[in-house]
Amino acid sequence: MGLFNWGQSQEDKQQYEAFKSELNTLEGRLDTFLAKLDERVNILLSGFMEEAPSVMAEDDRFGQAYHRFSSAMKGQASSMREKLREVLEKQIEPVYQRYADVFSAESEAYRLLRDWRHRCARKADEWEDQLHHRVEEATEEVERKDYEPIFEQMMNTYWQQSKLVNCKQCGANLDIKQVYYYSAYVSCNYCQTQNIFEPGAMGRDIEHIARKLAEQRSKHFIDAHQQRKNEEQSLYQQMHELQLSLSAQERMTKSGPGYEKLRLLDAQRVQAENEAPELLDKYYRNIFDELTKLLPDLEEHHEKFFRSLQANYQRYESKRSTNL
Repeated sequence: MGLFNWGQSQEDKQQYEAFKSELNTLEGRLDTFLAKLDERVNILLSGFMEEAPSVMAEDDRFGQAYHRFSSAMKGQASSMREKLREVLEKQIEPVYQRYADVFSAESEAYRLLRDWRHRCARKADEWEDQLHHRVEEATEEVERKDYEPIFEQMMNTYWQQSKLVNCKQCGANLDIKQVYYYSAYVSCNYCQTQNIFEPGAMGRDIEHIARKLAEQRSKHFIDAHQQRKNEEQSLYQQMHELQLSLSAQERMTKSGPGYEKLRLLDAQRVQAENEAPELLDKYYRNIFDELTKLLPDLEEHHEKFFRSLQANYQRYESKRSTNL
C-alpha cells in the first residue's frame, strides 16, 4: 500500500490523512473519557468528604463503619482506574499493534504512531497519579486529627479513675502504677489481697489512640517511602520511553548519549527502589519507638505488633514479586 511506502501520490496522501485522523479521533475520545472520569471523581470525593464526618461521629471506637465507608470510596476509585486501563488495552493498543506490524521503524508514519501511543499512555498515567493524589488528599483531610491532646486527656482520665479503684477485701485504694489494656492482678498494699483490675474499654482505647499518635509522629517516614516509590515508577517510565527512542546503532552497541542517559536513569531507579523498603522499615520502627515512649509498660506487646507489621509487608512484597 502507498501509505506504508510513504509515497507522494494523491492516494497516498489521502490514506496518510485518514491514518492521522483515526489517531486524532481515538485520542479525542480518550480525552473525553478522562474528562468524564474527572466528573465522576469530583462527585465521589465531594460526597465522601461531606458524609464522612457523620459516619465517624456515629462510629464505634474501632472505626469499623468509617473503614467500610472509606474502603467503598477507594473501591470505586479503583474501578475507574481499571476502566481506564481497559480503554487503553482495547482501543489504543490494538490500533498501535495493527499499524506497527506494517510500518518501517524508521518511517515518519511509525514515529507519529509511536508518539501517539506514548502520549495516550502518559495521559492515562498522569490521570492515575492525580487520582491517587486526590484520594489521599481527601482521606487525609477527613481523618486529620491532632492525637496529642486526645492521648493526654485519656491518660489523665485513666489515672484519675485508677485512684477510685478499691480493694475488694479491705476497701483500701489500690495503687495502680501502670497502664493496662487487659485484665490484670493488682496486690493491695495493705492486706496483700490479689484484686482483678479490669481497665475495660478505656485501656483498649488508650492503646488504640497511642498507635494513632505514634503513626502521626512517624508520618514523615511513610511520606518519604511513598515519594521514593513514585520516583522509581517515574524513572521506569522515563527509561521505557527512552528505550523506544534509541537508534538501532545505540541498541546494538549499547553506547552513545541515549544509552548513557539510560544507564544513569537506571542507577537512579535502583537507588529509589532500594531506599523505599528501608524507609518503610524506619516508619514501622519509629512507630514502635514512639509507642514505647507513650506506653512503656506495653513494650513487649508493641514489639509483637512491630514484628507483625514487618511480616505482613514481607508477605505482600513476596506475593507482589511473584505476580510480576
